[in-house]
Amino acid sequence: MQQTPTAVTVRTATAADVGPLAVTLVDAFLDGPDGVWLIADPVERRAVYERFCAGLIDEVLRHGAVLTTDDHSAVALWQSYVSGPPDLTGYDRLVTAACGPYADRFRQLDAVFADHHPATPHHYLAYLGVAPGRQRSGLGGALLAWRNTLLDRAGVAAYLVATSPGARDLYLRHGYRPHAAAFHLPDGGPPMWPMWRAPGGAR
Repeated sequence: MQQTPTAVTVRTATAADVGPLAVTLVDAFLDGPDGVWLIADPVERRAVYERFCAGLIDEVLRHGAVLTTDDHSAVALWQSYVSGPPDLTGYDRLVTAACGPYADRFRQLDAVFADHHPATPHHYLAYLGVAPGRQRSGLGGALLAWRNTLLDRAGVAAYLVATSPGARDLYLRHGYRPHAAAFHLPDGGPPMWPMWRAPGGAR
């Protein structure tokens, strides 16, 4: 456990945190541009997200790193690509089980992201979500700073895809820079911003 300069306590999550963190992740991403692109109907989107997010957090706990705050109001899901892509067998089963008729749409999103994913060794920030009532209060930045400090010490880069201009601006403030030009999701979908952070941040 580490205390950040903003006095937000950041810690590694455990299996006991999955339920409340799934609520945070659902609420944070439910109405995001990629969420609307995935499932147009908001009621169906919430039902799928509630199944998917709980399983996703459980999967990353086993094969990556999940960070949170003590009140579960923020969550970050990290995966290591230092030795190549992680084992996604469990994730593929999760998509099939949780997303039902929307599974192919989720796989289409994943394929687009994979096409833009760098081959250089790095850690991948798959999701960073803050409960809507706690956004813009420094929680997302605290989770980023905590992890970036560890990556700097290890000399490891970080990569992510920002799904909104607000998220992109947050990452810019934490040393992330455009990795390539923004790309759009298919079928007239919204723009996505791939971003990279070298160890030590922007120099």
